[in-house]
Amino acid sequence: MNQRFNGRRLTAAQFAVAVRGLRMTPRNQQLAREALVDGVPTPTLAARAQVTRGAIDRTIRRIYETHLARHDAPVEWREVRLTVPRSMAERFEAQAAAVIAEHDFARRLATAMEQESSQEDEAAEES
Repeated sequence: MNQRFNGRRLTAAQFAVAVRGLRMTPRNQQLAREALVDGVPTPTLAARAQVTRGAIDRTIRRIYETHLARHDAPVEWREVRLTVPRSMAERFEAQAAAVIAEHDFARRLATAMEQESSQEDEAAEES
């Protein structure tokens, strides 16, 4: 879990969506923004803010992982945060993974069908 997020970048808009609703101090949010959006190196930020690189990396990781989770979700989906016993969490995680996989499959299928339909339309126009 010591993975550094050097080189990971987000646009200002992606960053704004990723941090929406996250409980985080404005200072940590600003440090992460400078790293993810502006490309300021973590060691530079750590030295200037007098915190460890690991502290900044954890904040960056949290925001970036939130971005990855949110960027492809349908607009009508909502993020829910639960604190439950491990056995319940495992069940929820399995159900969530199944729903996400089903959504991804349906989206890929729809895209493939659209491409096939447009190819058939192009072929008909050429005839």
